[in-house]
Amino acid sequence: GARGRGPRKPVDTQKFYDILGVEKGSDPDVIRKAYRKLAVKMHPDKGGDPEKFKEVQRAYDVLGDSKKRDIYDQYGEEGLEGGGDPGGGGDIFDVLSGRGRGGGRRSGVKKGENMVHPLKVTLEQIMKGSSRTLRLTRKIIDQKKGVEQCQECGGRGAKIQTIRMGPMIQQVQKACDTCSGTGVVYRQQKVQETLEVHIPKGAPDQHKLHFSEKADEIPDGEAGDVVFVVQEQPHAEFKRKGDDLFISRDISLAEALCGFKMEIDHLDGRKLIIKSKPGDVIKPVPYNPFSEEEENTDWVVFDDADVPSLENAAVAETDDMKVCKKACEKGQLKGKGIGCFVQKGGKTVFKQCSHAEAMAAKTVSRGSKLFVIGDPNASAGMRMMKAVEGEGLPRLKSPFEHGNLFIIFKITFPDSIDSTIAANLLKLLPPPLHHVTASEDDEDVDVVELSDIDPVKSYKDNLPEQTEDDDEEGGGGGQRVQCAQQ
Repeated sequence: GARGRGPRKPVDTQKFYDILGVEKGSDPDVIRKAYRKLAVKMHPDKGGDPEKFKEVQRAYDVLGDSKKRDIYDQYGEEGLEGGGDPGGGGDIFDVLSGRGRGGGRRSGVKKGENMVHPLKVTLEQIMKGSSRTLRLTRKIIDQKKGVEQCQECGGRGAKIQTIRMGPMIQQVQKACDTCSGTGVVYRQQKVQETLEVHIPKGAPDQHKLHFSEKADEIPDGEAGDVVFVVQEQPHAEFKRKGDDLFISRDISLAEALCGFKMEIDHLDGRKLIIKSKPGDVIKPVPYNPFSEEEENTDWVVFDDADVPSLENAAVAETDDMKVCKKACEKGQLKGKGIGCFVQKGGKTVFKQCSHAEAMAAKTVSRGSKLFVIGDPNASAGMRMMKAVEGEGLPRLKSPFEHGNLFIIFKITFPDSIDSTIAANLLKLLPPPLHHVTASEDDEDVDVVELSDIDPVKSYKDNLPEQTEDDDEEGGGGGQRVQCAQQ
């Protein structure tokens, strides 16, 4: 076999991981997502190099199958019997919809239950990477006694119980009490395992670290895995979004207009001295990067239009616009690169593309309705924030690259200002935007001043008093609308 004739020279067990851009030890979900992303990018139908596409498929054909992956990790590509079919990676959209192989357990081999443990990690540890030595207790099979066939049930795992009911006899099959239905008996013993857990730089929240076959042993298959799930802990100052970091800082109006220098203690222990550019004015930014509204996607609708030249990613037996939008924004198609969908005849066809690709492929098609995702650059001006480039978290797959550090500036305005200073400021600042043309002495003109008022209190103070008649009328009057469940 391939294992018996392992090559004497050093074997390359890294190539396929490099092709997919993942680290050794990555869990199957990470490998599948990496393949999906590269396959979309390099697909020959989208102008990709066919040879590169075959390399990606070959890499996934091996790393996406746990048995082949085990052999490859020990003996490299030469250790794989038969070599595998480069074209056997499955259809790309099978992978997208979760129907691909996905790197599951070995075919025909039973797998024990995984032991899953949360692993609390700080942003500092994610920034620098860290290691922990953890001990856990697991059950292993006593090899001295071994695994024996259950004598009580003869290895069937069940016993036949005869029940007499008057003249009738009923036979009932029940699980064997001696072997708990397994058909074998064995003795377990508890042992302690010491694991060196490495938290990689840039690990995202819920990132999984697998230790293969380190859970409890089972008599008729492989032991389960020990899985540590990264739980990112909130930070007092920094907030995270992907590989980007966000921090809030108050600055005075003078600093916003005239410039500033400030210090920030970074997560890796360095001090950053941040300077504004000469002549740059800091303005309030209405965009909130952590608002849920950001998830809402703008769509442009075209009647009698289609994009037949773009490849289908998925098909839905519905033309409910809201359902289809939700599937792209928050449902099963989120993150799948859907750039548009077409509805016709009660069906919806989803396409993988960018806004520009959809607009370029748009053609006339009577009776079709085309929904194209909004141009992501259209509202970019409203989202522009001050940032220090490359001072965010390391990227998990490329730790020498970093995200950005965004600073949310909150401008502190003075409570009041001397009239003389205000007059001097007016000479230095750009002219006012508002000018009064009416005369304050006119009969139909009132001169009013601004005050500080709480709008919530104002609303509550102006609510009408509720009467008994209001209670009675509010109970059951008027028509009631009932929503049909879809």
